[in-house]
Amino acid sequence: MSGDDRNAGPSRRFLLQSAAAVLAAGLPAVARAQAVVPRPLTPEAAAKLNALPGKAVLGAPGTPPRITELVDFNAADWRRSALDMRELLAADARLAYAVVQAPRFDVRSLEAARVALAVLGKGLGPFETFYLDLAEGTGPIDGVVALAAAQRAELDRSQVFNLSIQPQHTEDLSRAAALASALGIIDTPVYVIGGQVFAGYLDLARKRALLSTAKP
Repeated sequence: MSGDDRNAGPSRRFLLQSAAAVLAAGLPAVARAQAVVPRPLTPEAAAKLNALPGKAVLGAPGTPPRITELVDFNAADWRRSALDMRELLAADARLAYAVVQAPRFDVRSLEAARVALAVLGKGLGPFETFYLDLAEGTGPIDGVVALAAAQRAELDRSQVFNLSIQPQHTEDLSRAAALASALGIIDTPVYVIGGQVFAGYLDLARKRALLSTAKP
């Protein structure tokens, strides 16, 4: 992050240490699947998902999500998936779509995920604006890029930065890493739909088909 951001709180070393803690959370050495083949959501993984803090549930208020996505802002398919989400929510007022920060790529992804959790703490409206703003951009996303998106969502940049480095978000991301481990995956996007886990990008048509029969 920039010098101004470093002056607002602990240094980037704090973020690097947090990255090490999150990425050392026992992830399995699973290679990316060549085809998106569903697997059952195990009771262990379901319990971790249900108890997970830091989920952003967008769409129908107070409705259990029919789809949950684990995201990394620097994964190859994240932007496509985020724009699919916008289409799905626009087409179905009864749909709730949960987003889980699960940075897997590098420290840039971790920084951005921490900013996303801080933005989420300001409300679902600012979070959705922030999330789709990043999806409409190009290039890598790190803490600086994420903070700029937060500012465009009319949030105070320094305040968001200070929130992003709070220890609670290290715990949130560690628990998301434990969920990824329970799901048996290492790369994102990952979707949980109708009691099944899909590791790899699903196109919009397939998501619509799966959601048409999925129960929360």
